[in-house]
Amino acid sequence: MGNDLPKRKPTRIPGYDYSRVNYYFVTICTHEKRCLFYKQGKLNDLGMIAQSCMQRIPQHFPGCKVDTFVIMPNHVHAILVIDGANVLPVTTVVGQYKASVSKLIHQTKPDLQVWQRSFHDHIIRSQKRYEQIWSYIETNPLRWNEDCFYLEE
Repeated sequence: MGNDLPKRKPTRIPGYDYSRVNYYFVTICTHEKRCLFYKQGKLNDLGMIAQSCMQRIPQHFPGCKVDTFVIMPNHVHAILVIDGANVLPVTTVVGQYKASVSKLIHQTKPDLQVWQRSFHDHIIRSQKRYEQIWSYIETNPLRWNEDCFYLEE
């Protein structure tokens, strides 16, 4: 039986230590980019779960700070800061975040597939880039209908 699925582009930099002290811009998309987190332009119950779990990341991972984030209808953007207090990779933080959100959502919607596989990350390497990404995250809801992930709710 052959594998007809397209090869996915590797999302990680080979040899880079993702537990290294740094700022990371992450984007996590819903399964099939379905608009799960909003209803009529406002966060719905599922969006509130996604928001609450993001806010609790530092409680579960003392070595990680959530600098800023936004829950969009079908994706989440965040700047995560690994501060070196406890060595942990970004992949662990994002994986646990996705698992926590899914677990809570499955209490009322057990058959709902919440997330697409993996996530996108970008290592923030300069103050200028940090400011650009921070601004992008903060203004993303205002530009939803221009967003590359835009779908009608």
